Amino acid sequence: MAFRRGFKAEANRIALRVREGMGLRPIDPIDPAVICEHFDIKLLRLSEHDPNCPFLGAEQSSFSAVTVPSGWGTAILHNDAHHPYRQRSNICHELAHCFLGHKCTPPLTEKGERARDGGIEAEANFLAGALLIPNEAAIHIVHQGLTLQAQGIYGVSKPMLDFRLRISGANAIFERGLRFRRHA
Repeated sequence: MAFRRGFKAEANRIALRVREGMGLRPIDPIDPAVICEHFDIKLLRLSEHDPNCPFLGAEQSSFSAVTVPSGWGTAILHNDAHHPYRQRSNICHELAHCFLGHKCTPPLTEKGERARDGGIEAEANFLAGALLIPNEAAIHIVHQGLTLQAQGIYGVSKPMLDFRLRISGANAIFERGLRFRRHA
């Protein structure tokens, strides 16, 4: 997926502004539930609502999260049966929709099929990763040798951690530094 020019840098700036607004450093882990509270976004657990809701389908595990209007505000309904790391990622994905100004749309088309805009979903996926591990945190993880502990520190899956370390350039920056020091 090709993003519009400057989107990845914008996503990282959004992640840093969120942390700054919450009094956190760029390398600090975040709690998506606290972000929701900070931005007055209701966080709702699927287990506390109708688990037989028709738009969830037969496979309840296939539902991750959805952002919905709630009165004058916004709510995120998420599947709390998922692994805690996936829940964090799901919630950050929905927060990303909010921070990027994506409009809430019905989850299903008139034909009952899932409504999905691949470009918008890709943007939300990317920003979700940046919210969990901004570039600065990725570089910190590699430079401090925290790769083995980072999943637990940042509450992310191994694929998410690997993606953020790669896409942020943290591994490449570290390798260049090692090569430079060897030749110096």
